[in-house]
Order: sequence, then structure tokens, then C-alpha cells
Amino acid sequence: MSIRANEELDPNEGPSFTEFAVLASLFAIILLLIPVGVFTFSWPVWLLGLLLFIDLGLLFLVSMTAVFLLRVFFADRRRGRGRSIGVALEPMVISSAEASSVPDDKEPGAATDPEEGDGA
Repeated sequence: MSIRANEELDPNEGPSFTEFAVLASLFAIILLLIPVGVFTFSWPVWLLGLLLFIDLGLLFLVSMTAVFLLRVFFADRRRGRGRSIGVALEPMVISSAEASSVPDDKEPGAATDPEEGDGA
């Protein structure tokens, strides 16, 4: 496994959302089994310790999978806006044809020809 910096993430290389859901549900089930085993079934301590260590491993896997999925999600959203890698684009100028054709001494809402007035 190599460490990559400033490279595009390939969603096909990492875990999927289904794998994340399976890991998270397995983590939740085992986490709920520990107190049930203590208070209801009186399981031995070694079994509860084993469940706890398995749950800690699952917690690590769930957190790493969540971080990967969030990075893929936000990298995909960031692609559509903002500055891309490379040269910055020229700023966009938004103007309307009406605003540029109005003389400076007239108000923008006033009619230019007295006969055009109301149109009635």
C-alpha cells in the first residue's frame, strides 16, 4: 500500500457503502450483545473481553471506511465548483443589454421616447 498525496480518489478501489453498512450494523449488534451477555446471560469474562476486542477492531474499520467514503463524496462535490487545478479562469462579467444602452443622464426606468411611454 502506497501513500498518495494530492491524487484523485478512485471510488472503485476502496470500500463501498454496502460494506460500510454491514460493518456498522455488525459493530452495533456486538456492542449491544456485551451488556446483554453481562446482565442477562451471565457470560464468562473471557467471552465478553473477546467481544470487546472484536468490537474495537470493527470500530477501527468502520471509522476508516467512513473517512474514505466522506473523502470520495466531498471530492466529487468539489469537482464541480471553485478553482480547479492549474491556471485560474478569468472572472465572469455579468451584464445586460438594457443597462449598457441606457444613457447616463436618464434614469434606467424612464422611457427614452415620449411616444413609447405607456404603450396605450
